[in-house]
Amino acid sequence: MLVRSALLAAFVALVVPAAVADNAGLRRTWLERVAINAADETCHLFNPGEKLALRSGIYQAEGELLRNGESASEMRRLSAEVTAHAGSMGCGHPDIVSVAATVRNAYRQFAKTSYIEYPTPRSIWGASRSVHDKWAINQVEKTSGLIFGLRRVPGQADAVRLAVAMRAQGVTPASAQLVFRDAEKMPEPWLGSLSGKGGKLAPPLRSVSRTVWAGKVMSAKDEVGNAIWVFAFDASAIDGLELLDPREAVQVRLLPAARAKDQTPKEITFELGDFRSARAFSMIPVETAPAPQQTADAH
Repeated sequence: MLVRSALLAAFVALVVPAAVADNAGLRRTWLERVAINAADETCHLFNPGEKLALRSGIYQAEGELLRNGESASEMRRLSAEVTAHAGSMGCGHPDIVSVAATVRNAYRQFAKTSYIEYPTPRSIWGASRSVHDKWAINQVEKTSGLIFGLRRVPGQADAVRLAVAMRAQGVTPASAQLVFRDAEKMPEPWLGSLSGKGGKLAPPLRSVSRTVWAGKVMSAKDEVGNAIWVFAFDASAIDGLELLDPREAVQVRLLPAARAKDQTPKEITFELGDFRSARAFSMIPVETAPAPQQTADAH
């Protein structure tokens, strides 16, 4: 039986430390976040930025626990138990009030952070809250240099596209495909040949995959002004990725143009990793300083 201590303990931080001594400590942190998040669903404790920061922390802790060998089914059971308990405590319960205040205090410091990296054994998601950064979140495949992530839409506040980008050199690929597990066809994670931290990433079988085609290729510039090609995918693919296990693989297939000598599609595999955490962090609104007040005799 899960005891109340999961909510009574102090809410230590909104971001999981890079290294955690043991799974028990990480599990406790995750359950604390799940509990106060459940209380927020009923009591509306937090503002949008606080909610996103809390959600990012929950997702990151979940991913780390799964990578450390925790059972997904056991985590679902514990989450349901602590959620039900938090919902039964009432919005005015002293523990709810105390932990909510701690979260708000932690967020005031956390909100000053504009960029975070979410590393896993095979990849790194860089996440930025700055509207001046072309990518809200991105992961770079070292061998090919291909960039995968959420790219900001110029001139549209808070709008992003799920996209891949590559250096504009040679013959432009005809199109790109994004291949990942279809949660409706296969509810359980596809870990393929993945075994241990050194295991090879393997995309799901085509029979349980969803394939999303990119739209028309767009020409753009990278951060240092080099020409790149950007392939953007339908926004529904973002929701599909959110349903995946962070240990799963996502594959990008670049299809050659008809005039290209080599007609073999190029296949680049990415680890999904902490996609959800990075996305939630990038969505946290950037607080702006209030405009200075004018004096009474100002004209």
